[in-house]
Amino acid sequence: MKLGEIIFKFIAGGGLIVLISLLGKSKHPQITGLAVLFPAVTVVGYVFLSKSIGTSAIKPIILFSIYSIPTILVFLAALYLTIDKLGIALSVIFSITCWLIAAAIILLIDHQLFSLFTKGG
Repeated sequence: MKLGEIIFKFIAGGGLIVLISLLGKSKHPQITGLAVLFPAVTVVGYVFLSKSIGTSAIKPIILFSIYSIPTILVFLAALYLTIDKLGIALSVIFSITCWLIAAAIILLIDHQLFSLFTKGG
């Protein structure tokens, strides 16, 4: 990875954290929910990935990302349901664990579907 790429990712990530902090203290903190879900990592990841593997090779990865959207819903639901009871640190750990389980399930489902398609075709 080149130094310019590292600096760009650092600035993008840091800028997003500052924006989220400022929005959380504003008159409309619900906008923070949108800012938290801004696809900064996704944008940067796909831009640099397309430069390294090409845009046509990225299409299956994008499709799998769409297929994996339920994992973020699992994470957010777990965080929402546990934050009052466990506090932020334990809720995040629990929610990440739930995300990992959901991701594993998505991967298993994908593997089973892929196996069925290769056997049938």
